[in-house]
Amino acid sequence: MSAPQLNLEDDAVDKSVADVREEAVLAPLEASGASGSDAPVPASVDQKAEAPEEKPDGDSPELTDQTNFLPTRQASATSHLFPVLCLTGPESNSVATALPSIEESLHGGTIGAWVATSYLLTSLASTPLYGRWSDIFGRKGVMLFALAVFLVFSLACALARTMIQLIVFRAFQGIGGGAIITMTLIIVSDIVSLKDRGKFMGINEAIIAVSNGVGPILGGIISQYTTWRWVFYINLPLAALAIATVVWLLPQKKVHGDIRKKLSQIDYVGSLLTIISSVLLLLGLNWGGVSYGWVSAPVLVTLILGVVVYALFLYWEAKMAKFPIVPVFIFRYKTVVGVFIATLMNGTTFFALLYYIPQYLQLVRGMSPTRSSLLLLPFLAPIAICVFTCGQITARTGHYRYLIIAGYSLWTVAQGLQCTIRENSSEGKIIGYLFMAGLASGMTFQTSLLAAQAAVSRQQMAVVTAVRNYLRLFGSCIALGICSSLINNALRQAAQNVGLSSQQIAILLNDPTSVRGDSIGLSDSEMKTIIAGYARGFSGVFYLTVAATGVAWLASVFLIGQHELTRADDKELKQAAKEARRRKKVEKGEVEQDAEKAEVEPAVGETAEWSQKS
Repeated sequence: MSAPQLNLEDDAVDKSVADVREEAVLAPLEASGASGSDAPVPASVDQKAEAPEEKPDGDSPELTDQTNFLPTRQASATSHLFPVLCLTGPESNSVATALPSIEESLHGGTIGAWVATSYLLTSLASTPLYGRWSDIFGRKGVMLFALAVFLVFSLACALARTMIQLIVFRAFQGIGGGAIITMTLIIVSDIVSLKDRGKFMGINEAIIAVSNGVGPILGGIISQYTTWRWVFYINLPLAALAIATVVWLLPQKKVHGDIRKKLSQIDYVGSLLTIISSVLLLLGLNWGGVSYGWVSAPVLVTLILGVVVYALFLYWEAKMAKFPIVPVFIFRYKTVVGVFIATLMNGTTFFALLYYIPQYLQLVRGMSPTRSSLLLLPFLAPIAICVFTCGQITARTGHYRYLIIAGYSLWTVAQGLQCTIRENSSEGKIIGYLFMAGLASGMTFQTSLLAAQAAVSRQQMAVVTAVRNYLRLFGSCIALGICSSLINNALRQAAQNVGLSSQQIAILLNDPTSVRGDSIGLSDSEMKTIIAGYARGFSGVFYLTVAATGVAWLASVFLIGQHELTRADDKELKQAAKEARRRKKVEKGEVEQDAEKAEVEPAVGETAEWSQKS
């Protein structure tokens, strides 16, 4: 049997699903309120979907249920999304590694850091929007829009002639990049049942982990052997392949309503408020302790305004929005709140290790950039292995809670052990602690997402997924802001202790690697003192990660509950796919109707298998 031709069956599936369950037009989200209880639920977690719902009135926004279970070759279907995931980690991390070459080529000066920051700003601000937009416009259309934006502005970045151009193009590129992981996880959740979702999300998360590790190495190789522009050129074939994959192989359920109706359903005020609040908070976190002091006017004003605007956003979503981007009632679910807290702490710890372990190895241990990047592999490789293994375990047993608790327990221990690392600690000890952290991290990635999705009904799945990814990305902003402040403050104190001038201190802050060079003329004793200052700063980073993983552990123990991974209509939807396959083959005259019916009837609980005609 040849490879599945997924996109040929969409209309048939829609018709068949309609036979077993009316095309799900959901009531306004504010009418689907949640109870405060979050106790483990019985056989059906999708209780909201089963309960009678208020019928939408004339002007109320409506949603089409985009659940579209695929046949037994789901692995083939989800593998088509792998090129999409391969765009994420290498791009952002390789740019960070290539930044010195970019600054030298385009004479970036003091604004060079905005090449990374502008992408992070727009990516963070747009991430929570895509979940709801995909509910309105459909998963496939939103994914294609994001990929097209990413491709066009990757080319623009590669052709940039000034630093200002590159920063602006990176900001637009981030608008597309912010959707890639979120939309991939949402689409996988649409096409795979909750029970089987763990194994396929495990594959996706493993790819994300590997791509995060490839990025710094790729950026270093490109910077060393060719021009930095290839950091962006390399995105073009990957993005083109991803677009072709989505167009030809990704199934889609039709989303009802004309374009005018869909545009009227967008929460424009909520979208604007979340963008403004995200930008203000990110600016404050990035400026604090680096460009300005934490108690300086620019930092305080941006942080305070960010909090105020975010409060306005929550008020608008709760009281005013007809079709909220983030329905506030999802925060009544203990499990969802627990996952959100743990994910924020997860992002803080993960990105602190990803960004600052290579810096620690270079500045304190004197390693080369390439070697320091390679030593991230003991952290990233077990993530890829463990996240895949835990996905298989979850799919077979239906249990995820104990994996989450065990993961954060081990991660807290691993980060505590990292606090014992000293300048003369063996390399084996560092590798061992990173390996422990990688195993622990891998146990929490897809299991926590599965917990959040299992706690809510299908119609809230996309929103919960988008908010969870937003918080993980926001955790990276916390890591960048606070960790850089800890390191810079420790460095500044050490430099002042040896009597360096303000100009020498500024050089060290802008180019930390100069501590081992001749540009500021340090004696051996001065260099040792400053390196010891760096080590104290990195110790502060490790202590921060212990606190973060500890908070995540508390959230997993006291808030995250175990929910059933089966929904009441799973068998109906799978049988609908089976029936759609049978009807399609009968229409094409490939088999006799009676023979095909015999094939279908025994497999009520199985997933159908769609295939391309051999």
